[in-house]
Amino acid sequence: MTLKRKEVRESEQKKTGEDVEKWLEKTLGRKVKVPEDLSSGTVFCEVLNKLAKGTIEKYDASPKNVFAKAENFKKVSSALVKFGMTPLDIPSPMDAANGKSNAQIVNLLARLSVRSTSLKAAPEKYVKMLKKKTTRHNRQNRFIKERQETLKKMRILGAIRAAGYERVYKRERENNIKKHIEARKAGNFFIPNEPRVAFVMRLRGINGVPPKPKKILQLFRLRQIHNAVFVRLNKATLNMLKVIEPYVAIGYPSVRSIRALLLKRGYASLRRQRIPITTNELIHRHLGRYGVHNVDDMVWQISRVGKSFTQCNRFLWPFKMNSPRGGYGKSKLRHFVEGGAAGNRMGMINKLIRQCL
Repeated sequence: MTLKRKEVRESEQKKTGEDVEKWLEKTLGRKVKVPEDLSSGTVFCEVLNKLAKGTIEKYDASPKNVFAKAENFKKVSSALVKFGMTPLDIPSPMDAANGKSNAQIVNLLARLSVRSTSLKAAPEKYVKMLKKKTTRHNRQNRFIKERQETLKKMRILGAIRAAGYERVYKRERENNIKKHIEARKAGNFFIPNEPRVAFVMRLRGINGVPPKPKKILQLFRLRQIHNAVFVRLNKATLNMLKVIEPYVAIGYPSVRSIRALLLKRGYASLRRQRIPITTNELIHRHLGRYGVHNVDDMVWQISRVGKSFTQCNRFLWPFKMNSPRGGYGKSKLRHFVEGGAAGNRMGMINKLIRQCL
């Protein structure tokens, strides 16, 4: 199909070129080869002067270099705009002089051959409107090009940072395993660093919740069942989590779980609206000034409780989790230690996160 389209297009261009050659020979009284003789711009100038006398008064009849040819095409472009041609349809002077826009020039001449009997100057208001439209179009193209270049740089720099984060995560895992082995050989225990961030998911509704736990749940933005948030662990938050422990599931998420939550359940809170995080551009636009440009940067800040943890956490809308596959066990009213779902389950929260995604 593609080859057929190409053949049809080539045959149409060839036919158009032949028609333009006949029309030029009839108009100028001499034979002109299309598109070989069009790159100098003199043929175009002569045609315009024939159709409307005095259109282009001074032009280089025998240009010696590309710049002289481009000057001819500049005069042709300004004349065509006055006749009501859209500037977007007119090739740039340098491309026309270098022979890169031969097909476009042939099409312009074909359009002129149709209008040759009534080639009049367009109203000034219409010409101004065309120029404004072209300026706006060029500005949009420039903005799109700059945006594409920015996104390309972001992708490259993001991949470099992500590789650095992965090296750190891997080194830490290997060090923990090594220290566990060394401690076991020595007959001791290895206690890793205390976690700095917790994942808190609400399990129960408003019925029977006393005022103080209800207030803390509102403070943590846990307003509905299965709402979940990240919480920085310090003395104040630990005391608050103890108060709401019967109504929530608490645990310490892994890097893998944090990434899965952001990718599958991540929504941004922008102007009190819940916006899905579908591209890194959204993160870069609102958190770029804090050094957070993509999902990997957010995972790093949340898992390490970095300098921008508060901004990242505020940027995120509370996660809306599903009911866990397989249920809550005996009862979600009981503590996790008793076979229920409420309370602190430490690292086993990762299993619950996988069930609720």
